[in-house]
This record gives sequence, structure tokens and C-alpha cells, in this order.
Amino acid sequence: MGSSTSTIELSLSGLVVAVTGSRRAEELARIIRSFGGIPYIAPTVGIEVNQPLNKETVLNTLRIFKEKVDYAVFMTGPGVYSLVFSARELGLGGTLLRLLGGVQVVARSIKPKEALAKCGLQAHVMVPNEHTFEGVGKLLASLGLAAKKVYIFWHGSRSTDLKQVLEGQGATVFETYTYRYSTDINKPGGDILRMMGYDYVDPSEIKVIKLCEDIFASKVGAITFTSPPAVNQLFSIASKHGLAEPLLKSLNMRLIVVAIGPATVRALEEKSVHVDVVPNCYRMGPMIKALSDFVGSHRGSNKNQNNRT
Repeated sequence: MGSSTSTIELSLSGLVVAVTGSRRAEELARIIRSFGGIPYIAPTVGIEVNQPLNKETVLNTLRIFKEKVDYAVFMTGPGVYSLVFSARELGLGGTLLRLLGGVQVVARSIKPKEALAKCGLQAHVMVPNEHTFEGVGKLLASLGLAAKKVYIFWHGSRSTDLKQVLEGQGATVFETYTYRYSTDINKPGGDILRMMGYDYVDPSEIKVIKLCEDIFASKVGAITFTSPPAVNQLFSIASKHGLAEPLLKSLNMRLIVVAIGPATVRALEEKSVHVDVVPNCYRMGPMIKALSDFVGSHRGSNKNQNNRT
């Protein structure tokens, strides 16, 4: 048993692994350390909650729900929390949950499902087999969409593709969001993440620029992406400072690029980044295990040999 543990601990043997997510940065860092890697935390994306806008969102949501919505789709846990807590601030939390209890609720993944339960929605919540926009679309299609009304609660970005797919099958689609992605986490956004139990790390443009510089200096061996916004924000900041072209070259030539799932892979491919590692199970533990397996099977290759201490 001891030798097996040692093998796992040394499997990344000092590889410096960049963490670009903020919400569970410390948790991911612990997993990287457990495999012998050295985490480099430089979150590229945070959430900014607009409280006055959310009050308007709550009132509009209640108005539409009273007109009868068939399906309510929640993409993220923070989206659930920000909507419910905004409703409670207006004294309308009970009304919101009562109306939600009368529709079929879909959660993109386990996280928004757990958030709904914590906020008091005990009704059955459906989760697609694939925790992606496509997975949500397939689940709704299987339930029947002709003449149905679907309300989608997005995260800080949205997919026009999903709306088009649903409308193409006869649905009327309403959309809203309760926070947006930014290079900062404002106080309401931080409060929501703390309520959800996230040990998040504040994003910083300065840290991201320093990450780019360290990548150019061959001080980083792998980089992990756990969401499309983390990809987009990294390149947005890099472009702002004239670093996008050398960043792309470094990612493709020297770093092991790790993406947690299909949506994140697509975001990277849209930036012309080649993805080296994608886990079969779209979670952080399996993601780092997949990175470890990749390193073990590519010993001696250019990408594997760089940036070890």
C-alpha cells in the first residue's frame, strides 16, 4: 500500500500546474499536491453580482412564471443562490420557490441541483447525463418541447446555440442571468460563493499577466481550465496587453493543456489551442488523474520535460 501511495504522490513529480479557476482553486490545488505537483494559482475569472439588476430580474421572473412556464433550467449554483437571495431581499423568496415547485426544473449539473435543495426547493430536479448545454438540450427534447415555455437561468455567459435548438423544436425561450464574469469578484459575488462553501481565490489581472510571463519563461509545465469563461478571460487579458500570440504559441508548443470537459475544450479550440488532456469524468479529481496518466505515458516528450523543479 505504501509503494502505491508513493507512486501516486510522485506521479507529477514537481510539475508546476497552473490553476485558472477561482471558485474551487484551493481544492484543485490540494488535488494537484496529492499527485506530487506544484499548483500555481492564477484565477482568470470571477463573478460580479449586480444587485439592482437582480431585483428587476426577480420581478420579471415572477411575472413570467405566473404566466405558466413548463421548464426552468439552472446552469450554475451561484445563479441559483443569487436569484433566490435577491428574491428573499424583496420578501418574495417564498413566492419564487412556490412557483418553481409548479414547473419541471432542470439543473445542468449536480452543483445547481444541490444549491436548489439548500435554498428550499425540495421538488424533483432533473440533471442531464451530460453536464453541458448539449446535454440540457437533449434532456429537454426527450421531454417534448412543442408549444412549451422554457426559462433559462444562465451563468455569466450564454449559448445562443441552445436557444436556437429549443426554439427549433417549438419552444418559447426566456433567458436571464444573475451575475456576469469579470476579472474581479465584487462583495455580493464573494458573499454568494462563501454561502455556497467555496474556498475561492480572488482573480487578479496582475496575477494573470505574471502567469503569462512565467509561461514564457518556461516556469509552468501544465495549465488547467475548468470552464469556458476561464479560457476566454485569459485570452482577453492577454490580448489587452499584447500577449495573446506568444501565449498561444507557448500553450501549443510547451505546456500540457488540460480541459475538464467538452465545452471547455471547444472554448480552447476556438482560440486555436490544442488540448492534450480531457478526463472521461468531468470533475477535478479525474482531471488531475488524467493529467498524471498523460505525464506518465509521455515521459521524455518536450511538453512533459519542461518546468519541473
